[in-house]
Amino acid sequence: MAKKKPVLNVALVGYSFMGRAHSNAWNQAEKYFDLPYTINRQVIIGRNQAACQDAADNWGWANTASSLEQALEKYDIDVVDITVPNVAHAEITMQALKAGKHVFCEKPLGMNSAECKKVTTAAEKAGVHVGVWHNYRRAPAAGLAYELIAEGRIGEVRQIRAVYLQDWLSDSSAPASGWRLNKAICGSGSHGDLGAHLIDTCRYLTGLEFDEVSGMTKTFTEVRPNESGKGKVKIDVDDATCFLARMSNGAIATFEATRTAPGHKNYNVIEINGTKGSIIWNFERMNELQFFTFDDIPHAQGFRTIMCMDGGNHPYAGQYWPDGHIIGYEHTFINTLADFLVDMKKRKALSPSFHDGWANQEVLDAVLKSADSRKWVSVKRVMAPRKLKASKRKAKAASTIA
Repeated sequence: MAKKKPVLNVALVGYSFMGRAHSNAWNQAEKYFDLPYTINRQVIIGRNQAACQDAADNWGWANTASSLEQALEKYDIDVVDITVPNVAHAEITMQALKAGKHVFCEKPLGMNSAECKKVTTAAEKAGVHVGVWHNYRRAPAAGLAYELIAEGRIGEVRQIRAVYLQDWLSDSSAPASGWRLNKAICGSGSHGDLGAHLIDTCRYLTGLEFDEVSGMTKTFTEVRPNESGKGKVKIDVDDATCFLARMSNGAIATFEATRTAPGHKNYNVIEINGTKGSIIWNFERMNELQFFTFDDIPHAQGFRTIMCMDGGNHPYAGQYWPDGHIIGYEHTFINTLADFLVDMKKRKALSPSFHDGWANQEVLDAVLKSADSRKWVSVKRVMAPRKLKASKRKAKAASTIA
């Protein structure tokens, strides 16, 4: 008889784009992975209760609430998953930490590095399990790239070039729709939305930190039609951001994020050149990795394209379909969640941790500071997380899951 698993009661804050992606992960993770918990989708939280109830009905959440405070009062909750707009991330995280809950937060961890430091410090004191949803790390091809670099297959990293290109704001008549064009809610435009992914993936793949950066930003369309079609809105976030970086080992790097590159929908590409070889990963072809090495025989050298859906050799691939049957965007969230839960049971810090979210924000902030000053800016280094200890758990925590 199979051993009964402890039940994990989950509260999801938010139900829109990321809320859907996370809901699907909470639905699917235990179907593909042997997890240490039985997941109970306890409550989904949103201000619009009609839309929230629709999401609950569609994704199998048992209850709804209009705020985390209300949910904490009414329901038994172990994990709080945060998917709301950026401006509320730190506030809701702090609320969950004070209640002794484990927290899984969408990026960014905060609106600035000061907020990220605050929530990271609070999480360490609470002794709970936390993580940031940088899901691109969990594509099998990205996992293989990490392994090849860690094994020294491309030698010492010398250059990095990373681009994240979209085109949904190319048309100057496109309306100022949603919160991603409001600096007070999102913090920055393409830089924080897209550039944050490039920075995290770069840190993950190479293991390098950012020493200093030099950046520039550009808002091509400074006034857009209101979403309602009546009136105009002044745009206060960047359409595009580019920056140079010097890395901790002396490597140099270039980064570009834009929402105004016609023909590109979600072109998230990182190329890493080393002394012995190169790696290219393109999210729009997320199951493939391009790899070059001088170790090949001299008359047969060239980039090879590796299909990373061989379950015996590639991270996560074996959890799904027979070899060669590709997975998609939604599976990166499932993989991320599975790692979060397994690491929580082991009391092992998830990568990316809150410290990674804070380190990411230090780079983002330094780039914006550089763009304003038109000078190179040093990036503040974030210390690695301390190992969690069960004795640090808050006595008042309602959850007994550890």
